Amino acid sequence: MNVIAVMVVLVVVGSANVATANTVTKPTTHNMAGIPNLWGSVLEAASNIIGIRGSSEANFVDQWGDNYHGKASKDKKQRAFEVLTSDYEVPGEAIESINKSAYIFDGDMGFDADYISDSLKKIGAIESNYLTKKQKGEGPARSYWQVEPSTAKSLLNNSSALFGPKFNETFAQYAEGDKTASEILAGKSTKELQTLIESDSDLGAAFATAKMITTFET
Repeated sequence: MNVIAVMVVLVVVGSANVATANTVTKPTTHNMAGIPNLWGSVLEAASNIIGIRGSSEANFVDQWGDNYHGKASKDKKQRAFEVLTSDYEVPGEAIESINKSAYIFDGDMGFDADYISDSLKKIGAIESNYLTKKQKGEGPARSYWQVEPSTAKSLLNNSSALFGPKFNETFAQYAEGDKTASEILAGKSTKELQTLIESDSDLGAAFATAKMITTFET
C-alpha cells in the first residue's frame, strides 16, 4: 500500500511540475506558494489511503458492506468507516443483548463469542448508531442491528440448526406447549416478527448474529 501511495504522490507532483514548466517561464511568489499547498494535499490523500486500507476497521467495513449489508456502495462504506473510527457508545441494553447472543452462538460457523460480541457492537454502530430501532424511510428492518423480518423468518426456516438448545433456553418465553421458541417464532408472520424484533432487543441481536455468521467470510 505504501508503494502505491508513493507512486500516487510522484505522479501527481510530476504532472504538476510539467504543467508549471509548460505555462510559466519564471516562477513567481504566488506559484511557489502553491507548490507546498499541492504537496500537502497530495501527502494528506496518500496518508488517508494508507490509513484506511488494510486496517481492522476497513476490513470489517468490507465484511459488513459485502456480506451483512450486501453490495454497499463506496459512499456507504466510507460512512461506515467514519462511524467505526468515531467515539460511538453502545447502550447498556444493547450490550446485554450482545452478550446473550455471544453465548448462544459461540462456536457456530467458526465464530467465537469474542468475535461475535465485537462484531455486533460494530454492526449496531454502523446500522443505527444506537439511536433508533426502525429503518429510515418506512423500511422493514428493525432493532439496533437493522434486521429485516423476512431475513429472520428465512433463517428460522432454512438455518434451524443455529436455533438450538441455548437459543430456546434464552427465549423460553416464546415457547408454547410442546413447541420450542424457535418453532413458534418460525411460524409467525413477517409482520409479527417485525414487531418482536423491534420490541425485544435480545431477539434482534440473535437474528443479527445468525445473519452475520451465515454471511461473513471466515
